[in-house]
Amino acid sequence: MKLLWFSFVQFYLTVGFKFYYKKIDVVYQEKIPKDQAVIFLSNHQNALLDPLLVSISSTRKNYFLTRAAVFKNPTVAKLLNSLQMLPVYRMVDGANTIQKNRAIFTFCSTLLNQKKSIILFPEGSHSLNRKVRPLKKGAARIIEETLQKYPKREIIIIPVGVNYQAPTEYGDSMSVYFGKHISPNKFWDGKQLDMQELNKSISAELKQLTTHIESISDHEISLKKLNDLKVDYTLPEVVNDCLQNDFSNPGNKLKGPSGLYFFFIFLIKIFFFLPYLIWRKVAFPKIAEDEFIGTFRYVLIITLAPIYLLLLVLVTFLVLGKTIGTTLLGIGIILPLIALRVK
Repeated sequence: MKLLWFSFVQFYLTVGFKFYYKKIDVVYQEKIPKDQAVIFLSNHQNALLDPLLVSISSTRKNYFLTRAAVFKNPTVAKLLNSLQMLPVYRMVDGANTIQKNRAIFTFCSTLLNQKKSIILFPEGSHSLNRKVRPLKKGAARIIEETLQKYPKREIIIIPVGVNYQAPTEYGDSMSVYFGKHISPNKFWDGKQLDMQELNKSISAELKQLTTHIESISDHEISLKKLNDLKVDYTLPEVVNDCLQNDFSNPGNKLKGPSGLYFFFIFLIKIFFFLPYLIWRKVAFPKIAEDEFIGTFRYVLIITLAPIYLLLLVLVTFLVLGKTIGTTLLGIGIILPLIALRVK
């Protein structure tokens, strides 16, 4: 039953992304194994959308390590647990909560020994900056504990680069790059793991899989130059090459949204006026961090929008008949798809 629920949610989220993103490209530099212990380590820009997109693209039924703050509501916690999400505690959650990570890490070790797969974000937090930040040691500690308990267990680390053209916008284009496999067993001497060298290896790979502006002090200047060149951030190898060659060879310039796109967006706002009103007047003003804009908008699109559409169609069926009701249902489904196609 749990597997059926998980598969249904994954399918529903996949369909939802087709109504949210213009384009999702997935690149596999090596084949993802189906029957081995795997840890996916990804950069983290876009709150909850990152783990969902990585998981759906990975072809595995993954467990997620997610910051503990989102588990505070009991109902939400139950839902997240059903989706194989596990809480990770940080200092901001209170110094006395950090010890709870020990049980979570031990559980992750058990999962790896069972040849399961886990998604982690080793940077420790999300940021819209186009930079791979220093990696925390959480993933390395899980691997070390696993090898201490199960020394014969082969583990595969797959670095993942998640790339958004405009992460806070509706109808964005994005890509997921699964990088070359890293064997943490090579950093294991039989007693302990060389965490520093392992993290260096992972970080170096991540910096090739997503746009990486090395200097924090020059980040905004470099970002402006890249934006002025209208680079395609879904192609990290092209953008990084542009950065390394003094902003030459930026690749093909992206075109802005067409006028037809804005026309269809206008129609969508009219058709879904109530969900749009809730988004603009209720949900959006409460978002404290820009990194959560995409997540909140996507959640509303896959929950409130279909509920509103079904109620609208039901009332129309009862009042105006089957033909008009069916027509409204078709319009509600087709409008967003056309808007994304013509953007």
